[in-house]
Amino acid sequence: MNWKGLRKVVFPMGLILFFLLLGGCSKQDDAVVKKLLELETNDYTTEPTTDARIEELRKEVKKYKSIVEEKVKATDKLLTYYRLLALAYMDRGMFGPAMEALDQAIRIAPEQPGLFLYRGIAVARLAKGVQNLEERAALFTEAERSYLRCLEIDNSYVDALYGLSVLYVFELRTPSKAVPLLQRLLEKQRQHVGAMFLLARAFLEQGRIEDAIAMYDRIINTPVAGSKREEARKLKEQVLQGAIR
Repeated sequence: MNWKGLRKVVFPMGLILFFLLLGGCSKQDDAVVKKLLELETNDYTTEPTTDARIEELRKEVKKYKSIVEEKVKATDKLLTYYRLLALAYMDRGMFGPAMEALDQAIRIAPEQPGLFLYRGIAVARLAKGVQNLEERAALFTEAERSYLRCLEIDNSYVDALYGLSVLYVFELRTPSKAVPLLQRLLEKQRQHVGAMFLLARAFLEQGRIEDAIAMYDRIINTPVAGSKREEARKLKEQVLQGAIR
């Protein structure tokens, strides 16, 4: 059995032989019956599952299979609806409703990292409009949790690494937390210019002037940075002159 979090169930030898001898029922249906038995089998009993119970389950699988499939398809469509709704809200700057739509989507698919990425963005943007400082801080912390959950599912998700780093540098004022995230990002995408600028800023916030200058030099020597190279030159000069600390 491949489901995460479920223990492997060992079936009585008689039940295994029964499945080997099954006929007139598809292998897929047999597999479903087997999993249904796993869900109702008590590990601590020695009582074998009866042939009558197996046959009853086979009939129920045939009876309800199409209904279940339709239900699953409908739920998948509902997931698409909530994702589309969240994106539409975010495009219009409606971050509160976007967060609520994403929460509905997450209830359906709690292991899709992109849902948590967008939730982090929505919550952080929502926080910016909140006047109460305690409520704003709570929302920024909630955004952090969403980004972290995204990275827990996929630890190399570039947009989450970048988004969480922005949160740490500009909102939570913890640039030291952003540095390893941005370094990991740049190992994956060496020419991510936005990450280079943000890492330079994180270094400056920590007083690591030489590291910041080295990062500006890296941008200057990155051809794909285009016009951003001139911006990096100006920032480097300002740092050398002591205008930026």
